[in-house]
Order: sequence, then C-alpha cells, then structure tokens
Amino acid sequence: MPGTPEQLGFDFASGGAGGDGLNHWHEQRQAAIQELARKLGLPLDRKVEAYLKDGTCLRGILHLARDELLIDPKRDLTLLLRIDRCTFTPTEIESCVRLD
Repeated sequence: MPGTPEQLGFDFASGGAGGDGLNHWHEQRQAAIQELARKLGLPLDRKVEAYLKDGTCLRGILHLARDELLIDPKRDLTLLLRIDRCTFTPTEIESCVRLD
C-alpha cells in the first residue's frame, strides 16, 4: 500500500511448526548476554562481589542496567551494569568475583 510505513519482519514462528517464537527469542537473547559476559570477562546474571576503583564493595547479582531488547556483543557500547540499585560501567570495576 502506498504511504504505509514499513514494518519490521519479526518471525515469531521461526522455531518451526508448532514452535514458540517468543521462547526462541528469549533463548537467543540469553545466548547474546552470555556472549557479552564472555567478551567482558564478567559473570552477568550471577551473584558476585565487586570492588569498584573508588573503593566501593558491592554484593549481589550482576545485571545489565538497561534491559536491551536486542543485544549485539559485537557492538562497542558504553554499557551500564547494575548490582541492586548501584549502576556503574565495566571500566569502574577493580575486581569481580563470582560467589555461586
């Protein structure tokens, strides 16, 4: 149709016949988070003890601070990380130890 804006082509049935496309998307997103964690050398979504360069010690689960819909581990972003309500960048971390 002329004048109709183009839509993104999400294929929620990409899991095959009878597959759950939303679950497939969640699996792909989790794989992207794991790849990002490997690239950064940080245990994302795990319980950690992190010391920041300013002397702050944080304990809790290390998360991405923003819920990104699409995570591309190849993109060079200024990522924000979060433990509880404290946000910081990977460059602010002095050490990070996984506790679980």
